[in-house]
Amino acid sequence: MASTSVLTSPSSSTSAFLADDTFLGFGTEIDFSIQDIFEAQEQHFQALEVKQEEDWQQWMEMRWEERMLERDSVGMVVNRQSARMAGERAVVEIEKRWYIVSVGLLYLDIQISDCWFVGVE
Repeated sequence: MASTSVLTSPSSSTSAFLADDTFLGFGTEIDFSIQDIFEAQEQHFQALEVKQEEDWQQWMEMRWEERMLERDSVGMVVNRQSARMAGERAVVEIEKRWYIVSVGLLYLDIQISDCWFVGVE
């Protein structure tokens, strides 16, 4: 009778439940050695290192692209400023030449006018 009471007591049913590994999905028996645990940890660390390297590479590529975009935008601004400055210089040179031509024509007109009066007298 003692064996029946042991099987029906709550503590023995719980231990019998936990002893049955097939119900928990682990199979019949799990027996890990320390070597197996170390190997699993090593594989896990290697996978983490690979993941960190991939993340680092991706981050570096993103930073590189950001820097290149920033460099291109700065280059565009510099090119615009250079074009603006070149345009301003061209305008100044055209104005100088226009002034020289205008003054030259005015001076020529005065000389022609003076010569006309000189020839009439």
